[in-house]
Amino acid sequence: MPKFKHSVLLYNGQAGASTADSVISMTAPALAAVSEKLELIQTNSPEELRAACRTLAADTDALFVAGGDGTIHDAVQALSDVSEPPPLGIIPSGTCNDFARTLDIPMDLTLAAEELAGGVIKGIDAASINGHSFLNFAGIGIITDASTNIDIQFKERYGKLSYFMSGLQSMRQTEPFPIHLSVDGVRHEENGVLALVMNGKSIGTHSFPMDSIDPSDGLLDVFIIQNSSISAILEWFSLSKPDVPIEELAHIRHYQGTRVGIETDEPLDIDTDGEIYLKTPADIEILPQKLKMFVPTPLEMEG
Repeated sequence: MPKFKHSVLLYNGQAGASTADSVISMTAPALAAVSEKLELIQTNSPEELRAACRTLAADTDALFVAGGDGTIHDAVQALSDVSEPPPLGIIPSGTCNDFARTLDIPMDLTLAAEELAGGVIKGIDAASINGHSFLNFAGIGIITDASTNIDIQFKERYGKLSYFMSGLQSMRQTEPFPIHLSVDGVRHEENGVLALVMNGKSIGTHSFPMDSIDPSDGLLDVFIIQNSSISAILEWFSLSKPDVPIEELAHIRHYQGTRVGIETDEPLDIDTDGEIYLKTPADIEILPQKLKMFVPTPLEMEG
């Protein structure tokens, strides 16, 4: 007995014919097996993707989107405007696929489709920022510099390694700047080279296995990196290790809350899920379990 009456797989036509063929051939069989009707829809621009998400929301009970972080960001923009969005499944076919990593979705397309088709639906937080939405993170400072300065040819050739190299270069070039931060109405005056507001646990494939970061806990995690010294860089990468006591770190500040305000002396670009189109000041608020998303079945539920 199929789980779903009408499932849709949206995929990005701009990725090229070979990529689209791979997405369809590797994912459609598993999705079709749990659907009375599986509809395949190609979109060729962010505008088409957002329009398709809004149009399909009314009569679709499973929406799967194949793409990278930018494609998922566009889908979230559209679905956050819908009062009752259908469950969303991420088919990770981009470079980093950070929120897919947060949800423990396999990076292999076939395995991802199989895990989601046989998985569960979970309430996942989103966040609003200056009238828009994001799913994974919003940040200012070196993260926007890294995205802006990335070499496109280097990215095409080396993929996720290009983000790492661009980030290191930006760290060496960035001087600390004043960050006027508020978390749930409490003001904090900081100086830093990076301010991150996180809902997910992975940025540029760099994972943060901290218990405090949970995309369904109704809280945002805020990190301030105060400088670009070698010690600060090492502390930042130490967060990828379990059980690191962040309160003992010398160059990183951590806050949690449901509403975050960020002001800077001069307007600065904001990176949201890898997309740069906003500037400070930023007013950010958690949207508790705004989305229903497919996730692999947790180990404790198996067997």
